[in-house]
Amino acid sequence: MDKDEAKRALDIAEKKLSENDYVGAKKFVYKAQSLYPDLDGLNQVLMMIDVYTSAEIKISGGIETDWYGVLGVDYKADDEIVKRQYKNLALLLHPDKNRFNGAEGAFKLVLHAWSLLSDRAERFLYDERRLQKKPPPSAKAKDAPSNQFWTMCSECKTRCEYWRDSYLNKTVLCPMCGKTFIATEQIPRAVKKTSKTYNVLFGYCR
Repeated sequence: MDKDEAKRALDIAEKKLSENDYVGAKKFVYKAQSLYPDLDGLNQVLMMIDVYTSAEIKISGGIETDWYGVLGVDYKADDEIVKRQYKNLALLLHPDKNRFNGAEGAFKLVLHAWSLLSDRAERFLYDERRLQKKPPPSAKAKDAPSNQFWTMCSECKTRCEYWRDSYLNKTVLCPMCGKTFIATEQIPRAVKKTSKTYNVLFGYCR
């Protein structure tokens, strides 16, 4: 009986998660856990909630995602710890292993965090931006070039948005298909012609 109640609570948690109600989702996961601690999927759903919650935290004046938080490591973590944590999360979140709605999005966030933090050069640049804590650009600076640009994966044709200073004309990892490509700038007009876009800066498809 407790197991059936726990399953129902976990189903509600999954629904709350799909509605971006992370507080409500975690509440029902904990309820399911208290009813039947060995219920399959508890850790998977809880980790998905933690990843999405961490991805909403903005630092550096609200313009940077806390990728250390998404991956669940300290900013002082060495390469081995980062790698080990990524593997642990991949086992919980990869869509081939996680049947719950939202697993793919959570895995893509973790994949991006791993791609950035495992690259020493990109991690250094990210840490520099993170520590600067610059506020968002003034609305008056309309003529200043944007610090972001759009590009397109040469394999799956997904449109992606990246930081100009860090990624322009460099090899990047597509968050959709996992293939690498050169991030050349695409004109904004071309981006509007397709709904298959991915904002790497903030971690959501649109």
